[in-house]
Amino acid sequence: MTPFSRAGGVVAACAMAMALTVVPTVAAQADEGTNWWYDGFKVAEVQADGWTGAGVKVAVIDKQINPDLDVFQGAHLTVDDRALCKSGEVRVSGSDVSDEASHGSDVTALLIGNGKGKGNVRGIAPDADVTFYGTGPADTLGLCDPAGDFDGRSALGEGIHRAVAGGARVISISQGSSSMTSADDEAVAAALAAGVVIVVATPNSANEADQTWPWSFNGVVAVNAFDTSGRIQEDQQIPGKRIGWKETTVVAPGVDFPSVDWRSGSWIISGASLATPLTAGIVAVAAQKYPKATGNQLIQSLIHNTGTEEHELSREGALGYGRVSLRHVLNVDPTTYPDENPLMDKSSGRPTAAQVANAQAAASPVPSASPTHWSPSATPGALASSGGGLVVPLLVGGGVILLLIVIAVVVIIVVVTNRKKNKSVGGAV
Repeated sequence: MTPFSRAGGVVAACAMAMALTVVPTVAAQADEGTNWWYDGFKVAEVQADGWTGAGVKVAVIDKQINPDLDVFQGAHLTVDDRALCKSGEVRVSGSDVSDEASHGSDVTALLIGNGKGKGNVRGIAPDADVTFYGTGPADTLGLCDPAGDFDGRSALGEGIHRAVAGGARVISISQGSSSMTSADDEAVAAALAAGVVIVVATPNSANEADQTWPWSFNGVVAVNAFDTSGRIQEDQQIPGKRIGWKETTVVAPGVDFPSVDWRSGSWIISGASLATPLTAGIVAVAAQKYPKATGNQLIQSLIHNTGTEEHELSREGALGYGRVSLRHVLNVDPTTYPDENPLMDKSSGRPTAAQVANAQAAASPVPSASPTHWSPSATPGALASSGGGLVVPLLVGGGVILLLIVIAVVVIIVVVTNRKKNKSVGGAV
């Protein structure tokens, strides 16, 4: 994982954030570096049934993006041009992909790509409403000086804060850092309290064990990558070693993919960075199909319905709760699971359950004053002095009805009395 940090901490920039490996290969292997996950998940069949993430808001927090690429044409893509770092622009324009924008463009294309352009990258949730929040290009020293005060939040924490404020249902983050603040705890707590599912990549090397923010946080879905054989990805800095993390939540496809910057069939990319948007996309599609499901229930469904067969909930080392499954998740109604986040027991202890509960309480609307009720001592039909707008027409309506009843009674009495008089007179005739 290649990190960035707040001012004062010197760490590497997000260049190819999460150490998205670029592996040279021969032309014959170019055909193997395809969207193999697309066929494996039978995404075309799922999308033909209408499950495309339509109407679901997803936030991507990364570095830079080029929204002009062919792969994004027709997609619901919004770019927040306010860089999270002071180092420059979020948006890159033109038909080419710069090195700074390739990572952000790659991970976003795996969500909403249309299959056109270099690499023919397809998205797992092509109709989702995606907003991209970028750090902007880092300088040569790899410093990320937050672009504002951000109330003490780091640049990543500010990205989460903006995503929640923007109404995101799912947040996809394919980068990380070793520097975080207590205000970042509050940002994650607020997101969890709002029912937002945060999906984050784990490091691609054991050499990056200190890069724990934000994947190690409570309530956050931590994702690693597996290859076409279902094996965990190889450590990208230590040859011959596969990289796994004890607190991985799930694993997803992320090895030997084509890039939106595909170069004549001679480059493939790998990493947890790629597995993350695919996992976030599964959550988004499930949210579309089951709109009443809470964020907690969507996470419950994600971890209960791994693999292709029914099974009891269990963890398996570096695989976490298992390999994600688009179709399996879609086949089960998440509302059948408890509305509880099952990932609140991580060793970091951040944020605490109390912080999430406090954030939820703070976000809850304050109950309005009790409406003024009519009582026998009140004048029928009178307006309440401080009741809500709905109370007023109800009281007025009640007064009209009561008045009509009184008039009806009077009319009946008069009619009956007149009838008695007429009978008496007539009888005399």
